[in-house]
Amino acid sequence: MSSWNKVKNLFWQSPAGAGAAGDDATMAEFEELLSNEHAVPAAPVEAVDPSTVAIQNDGTNIAIDFQAQYDAAGIPNTDEVEQLERFLSGLDANLPYASKLAAAKAFLGAVGKGVEDVLRDAERKIERVRAVRAGQEHATQQQLAEEQAQLEELKAAIEQRRARMEQLNGELEGVRRACLVEESRLQAARVFFGTVSGGQQPNQGG
Repeated sequence: MSSWNKVKNLFWQSPAGAGAAGDDATMAEFEELLSNEHAVPAAPVEAVDPSTVAIQNDGTNIAIDFQAQYDAAGIPNTDEVEQLERFLSGLDANLPYASKLAAAKAFLGAVGKGVEDVLRDAERKIERVRAVRAGQEHATQQQLAEEQAQLEELKAAIEQRRARMEQLNGELEGVRRACLVEESRLQAARVFFGTVSGGQQPNQGG
Protein backbone atom coordinates (compact mmCIF):
# COMPACT_ATOMS: atom_id res chain seq x y z
CA MET A 1 0.00 0.00 0.00
CA SER A 2 1.34 3.43 -0.93
CA SER A 3 2.03 6.11 1.68
CA TRP A 4 -0.90 8.14 0.33
CA ASN A 5 -3.30 5.21 0.69
CA LYS A 6 -2.15 4.65 4.26
CA VAL A 7 -2.79 8.29 5.13
CA LYS A 8 -6.11 8.26 3.29
CA ASN A 9 -7.28 5.21 5.21
CA LEU A 10 -6.38 6.89 8.49
CA PHE A 11 -7.74 10.39 7.99
CA TRP A 12 -9.66 10.75 4.76
CA GLN A 13 -12.51 9.01 3.03
CA SER A 14 -13.25 10.00 -0.55
CA PRO A 15 -16.83 9.81 -1.80
CA ALA A 16 -17.69 6.34 -3.05
CA GLY A 17 -16.84 5.77 -6.68
CA ALA A 18 -14.86 9.01 -7.01
CA GLY A 19 -11.76 9.25 -9.13
CA ALA A 20 -10.21 7.15 -11.88
CA ALA A 21 -7.55 4.48 -11.79
CA GLY A 22 -3.90 4.88 -10.85
CA ASP A 23 -2.09 8.19 -10.49
CA ASP A 24 -5.01 10.18 -11.93
CA ALA A 25 -7.22 8.97 -9.09
CA THR A 26 -4.57 9.83 -6.52
CA MET A 27 -4.15 13.36 -7.88
CA ALA A 28 -7.92 13.83 -8.00
CA GLU A 29 -8.11 12.83 -4.33
CA PHE A 30 -5.22 15.17 -3.46
CA GLU A 31 -7.05 18.05 -5.11
CA GLU A 32 -10.29 17.11 -3.42
CA LEU A 33 -8.63 16.97 -0.03
CA LEU A 34 -6.77 20.26 -0.43
CA SER A 35 -9.94 22.04 -1.54
CA ASN A 36 -11.94 20.82 1.44
CA GLU A 37 -13.44 23.60 3.54
CA HIS A 38 -11.49 22.39 6.59
CA ALA A 39 -8.12 22.33 4.82
CA VAL A 40 -5.54 25.03 5.52
CA PRO A 41 -6.10 27.69 2.81
CA ALA A 42 -3.30 28.67 0.50
CA ALA A 43 -1.22 31.61 1.68
CA PRO A 44 2.13 33.21 0.79
CA VAL A 45 5.09 31.52 2.45
CA GLU A 46 8.79 32.28 2.78
CA ALA A 47 10.55 29.82 0.50
CA VAL A 48 13.10 27.45 1.99
CA ASP A 49 16.54 27.27 0.37
CA PRO A 50 16.55 23.87 -1.39
CA SER A 51 20.20 23.34 -0.44
CA THR A 52 19.05 23.01 3.17
CA VAL A 53 16.54 20.26 2.35
CA ALA A 54 17.71 16.67 2.66
CA ILE A 55 16.38 14.80 -0.37
CA GLN A 56 16.83 11.16 -1.31
CA ASN A 57 16.25 10.23 -4.93
CA ASP A 58 16.42 6.56 -5.91
CA GLY A 59 15.57 7.35 -9.51
CA THR A 60 11.91 6.47 -9.00
CA ASN A 61 10.77 8.19 -5.82
CA ILE A 62 11.71 11.33 -3.93
CA ALA A 63 11.93 11.17 -0.13
CA ILE A 64 12.33 14.27 2.04
CA ASP A 65 13.30 14.41 5.70
CA PHE A 66 10.36 16.54 6.76
CA GLN A 67 11.02 16.06 10.45
CA ALA A 68 14.36 17.81 9.99
CA GLN A 69 12.47 20.66 8.33
CA TYR A 70 10.02 20.91 11.21
CA ASP A 71 12.93 21.02 13.63
CA ALA A 72 14.65 23.69 11.54
CA ALA A 73 11.45 25.75 11.58
CA GLY A 74 11.30 25.54 15.37
CA ILE A 75 7.98 23.73 15.41
CA PRO A 76 7.40 22.38 18.94
CA ASN A 77 8.26 18.69 19.00
CA THR A 78 4.87 17.66 20.44
CA ASP A 79 3.89 15.61 17.36
CA GLU A 80 0.14 15.66 17.85
CA VAL A 81 -0.46 14.61 14.25
CA GLU A 82 1.99 11.72 14.48
CA GLN A 83 0.55 10.55 17.82
CA LEU A 84 -2.90 10.51 16.30
CA GLU A 85 -1.61 8.62 13.24
CA ARG A 86 -0.08 5.94 15.43
CA PHE A 87 -3.29 5.58 17.42
CA LEU A 88 -5.50 5.36 14.34
CA SER A 89 -3.20 2.83 12.69
CA GLY A 90 -3.98 0.46 15.56
CA LEU A 91 -7.74 0.59 14.95
CA ASP A 92 -9.68 -1.71 12.69
CA ALA A 93 -9.41 -0.25 9.20
CA ASN A 94 -13.06 -1.10 8.54
CA LEU A 95 -14.38 1.03 11.41
CA PRO A 96 -16.83 3.72 10.26
CA TYR A 97 -15.49 7.27 10.21
CA ALA A 98 -17.77 8.30 13.09
CA SER A 99 -16.32 5.55 15.27
CA LYS A 100 -12.77 6.53 14.38
CA LEU A 101 -13.54 10.16 15.16
CA ALA A 102 -15.00 9.32 18.57
CA ALA A 103 -12.05 7.06 19.38
CA ALA A 104 -9.58 9.76 18.29
CA LYS A 105 -11.19 12.39 20.53
CA ALA A 106 -11.14 9.97 23.43
CA PHE A 107 -7.48 9.21 22.82
CA LEU A 108 -6.54 12.88 22.66
CA GLY A 109 -8.37 13.54 25.91
CA ALA A 110 -6.53 10.67 27.56
CA VAL A 111 -3.12 12.10 26.62
CA GLY A 112 -4.09 15.63 27.59
CA LYS A 113 -4.53 16.90 24.06
CA GLY A 114 -7.43 18.27 22.09
CA VAL A 115 -8.55 18.58 18.50
CA GLU A 116 -7.20 22.13 18.36
CA ASP A 117 -3.73 20.86 19.28
CA VAL A 118 -3.77 18.50 16.30
CA LEU A 119 -5.06 21.21 13.98
CA ARG A 120 -2.39 23.68 15.12
CA ASP A 121 0.38 21.09 14.79
CA ALA A 122 -0.80 20.20 11.28
CA GLU A 123 -1.08 23.85 10.24
CA ARG A 124 2.46 24.68 11.37
CA LYS A 125 3.86 21.71 9.51
CA ILE A 126 1.81 22.42 6.40
CA GLU A 127 3.30 25.92 6.27
CA ARG A 128 6.81 24.44 6.35
CA VAL A 129 5.94 21.84 3.72
CA ARG A 130 4.64 24.57 1.43
CA ALA A 131 7.78 26.60 2.03
CA VAL A 132 9.91 23.61 1.01
CA ARG A 133 7.87 23.21 -2.15
CA ALA A 134 8.01 26.94 -2.92
CA GLY A 135 11.78 26.95 -2.52
CA GLN A 136 12.19 24.02 -4.88
CA GLU A 137 9.80 25.52 -7.42
CA HIS A 138 11.66 28.85 -7.41
CA ALA A 139 15.07 27.21 -7.69
CA THR A 140 13.90 24.86 -10.43
CA GLN A 141 12.36 27.69 -12.43
CA GLN A 142 15.66 29.56 -12.27
CA GLN A 143 17.60 26.48 -13.34
CA LEU A 144 15.17 25.77 -16.15
CA ALA A 145 15.54 29.35 -17.38
CA GLU A 146 19.32 28.97 -17.35
CA GLU A 147 19.12 25.64 -19.17
CA GLN A 148 16.75 27.14 -21.74
CA ALA A 149 19.14 30.05 -22.32
CA GLN A 150 22.01 27.63 -22.84
CA LEU A 151 19.83 25.55 -25.12
CA GLU A 152 19.08 28.62 -27.24
CA GLU A 153 22.81 29.33 -27.44
CA LEU A 154 23.42 25.76 -28.54
CA LYS A 155 20.67 26.03 -31.13
CA ALA A 156 22.24 29.21 -32.50
CA ALA A 157 25.65 27.51 -32.58
CA ILE A 158 24.14 24.49 -34.34
CA GLU A 159 22.55 26.74 -36.95
CA GLN A 160 25.89 28.44 -37.50
CA ARG A 161 27.58 25.05 -37.89
CA ARG A 162 24.85 23.87 -40.25
CA ALA A 163 25.22 27.02 -42.37
CA ARG A 164 29.00 26.52 -42.43
CA MET A 165 28.52 22.88 -43.49
CA GLU A 166 26.20 23.98 -46.30
CA GLN A 167 28.76 26.56 -47.35
CA LEU A 168 31.53 23.96 -47.38
CA ASN A 169 29.39 21.52 -49.38
CA GLY A 170 28.55 24.29 -51.81
CA GLU A 171 32.22 25.14 -52.24
CA LEU A 172 33.03 21.46 -52.73
CA GLU A 173 30.41 21.11 -55.44
CA GLY A 174 31.73 24.25 -57.13
CA VAL A 175 35.28 22.86 -57.09
CA ARG A 176 34.05 19.54 -58.43
CA ARG A 177 32.28 21.26 -61.34
CA ALA A 178 35.28 23.47 -62.11
CA CYS A 179 37.63 20.46 -61.99
CA LEU A 180 35.28 18.40 -64.14
CA VAL A 181 35.12 21.15 -66.76
CA GLU A 182 38.89 21.52 -66.76
CA GLU A 183 39.49 17.77 -66.87
CA SER A 184 37.01 17.46 -69.71
CA ARG A 185 38.91 20.16 -71.63
CA LEU A 186 42.18 18.34 -71.12
CA GLN A 187 40.73 14.93 -71.89
CA ALA A 188 39.34 16.35 -75.12
CA ALA A 189 42.90 17.05 -76.30
CA ARG A 190 43.91 13.46 -75.58
CA VAL A 191 40.88 12.10 -77.33
CA PHE A 192 41.58 14.37 -80.28
CA PHE A 193 44.98 12.75 -80.83
CA GLY A 194 43.90 9.25 -79.99
CA THR A 195 45.09 7.02 -77.19
CA VAL A 196 48.42 7.74 -75.56
CA SER A 197 50.30 4.71 -76.96
CA GLY A 198 49.59 2.51 -79.97
CA GLY A 199 46.03 3.54 -80.22
CA GLN A 200 44.06 3.89 -83.41
CA GLN A 201 44.01 7.38 -84.77
CA PRO A 202 40.64 9.07 -84.85
CA ASN A 203 38.85 8.67 -88.15
CA GLN A 204 39.62 11.80 -90.18
CA GLY A 205 37.15 10.91 -92.93
CA GLY A 206 37.69 10.16 -96.77
